[in-house]
Amino acid sequence: MFISQIDIAGLRVEALDSTLRAQVAITADSGRVLVDCQLPTEPMEPANRRTALLHEAIRQLRRMPEYRNGKREIQIADGLLA
Repeated sequence: MFISQIDIAGLRVEALDSTLRAQVAITADSGRVLVDCQLPTEPMEPANRRTALLHEAIRQLRRMPEYRNGKREIQIADGLLA
């Protein structure tokens, strides 16, 4: 899978449980995948939220069976995780 674009939608901070939530849309050569992400906001700096969500989405993709077992590889276009 070659990831060429990553978009974040529905970004919100839940005050009750201090959780950052968003849907991360990953566009790749094989199609588009929507990943629901949830991260604790502490001790994260607000400036790092986007990067943290992108890394969480990629982490979730790597746990999918087709990638976890090493049969397929995930490649990310330069500059997307910056």
